[in-house]
Amino acid sequence: MTTFFCMRHGLTEWNRESRIQGKTDISLCNEGRDMAREWAKALSGQNFDCILTSGLERSRETAEIINETLGLPMHEDQRLAEQDWGEWTELTKTDLKKLRKQVLQQEKLGLDFRPPGGESRNEVLMRACDALMDFNDSHPDKSVLVITHNGVIKSLAYVLSGLDFLPGDPLPIKPYCLHRIECMDNELAIGELNMEL
Repeated sequence: MTTFFCMRHGLTEWNRESRIQGKTDISLCNEGRDMAREWAKALSGQNFDCILTSGLERSRETAEIINETLGLPMHEDQRLAEQDWGEWTELTKTDLKKLRKQVLQQEKLGLDFRPPGGESRNEVLMRACDALMDFNDSHPDKSVLVITHNGVIKSLAYVLSGLDFLPGDPLPIKPYCLHRIECMDNELAIGELNMEL
């Protein structure tokens, strides 16, 4: 069984501004780097075999800072990148409120939610699952720390928890926690969500 311990990257300036990053390649802010250093201390007692990260800078930088302490082999997969938010990229939460009707129509689609010109949550889910399954095939029975993005983790957590990602569904994950996903017999399953760092 391959075990994936998934977590979100550290804070960026756009996170601070509640601005949608999507696939925009933003680096961590100083606070985000400090978060990664603290996580490194918290994770140093775990027995990970390697680190798998999204190719976006904020994820890679988080992984590199953590790995200064852990000293593990690192791998990168572009399929673990954040959802492409298309025309809504760079908008803030305040901007989205002005598009409330349009946003609500999309939210009612659950996994088929797709920002104009972007990708659907289902597409994010499919590529993330493919990335984890392929990594399982090439690195079986490993314990893997995965540094990725909120949209990726949410898509996995909702679906593997049996939820449809619809308005009113309970939010299965808390921010900045570790989420264990297990791969056995070519299937992904929730091990434990919201493990404290």
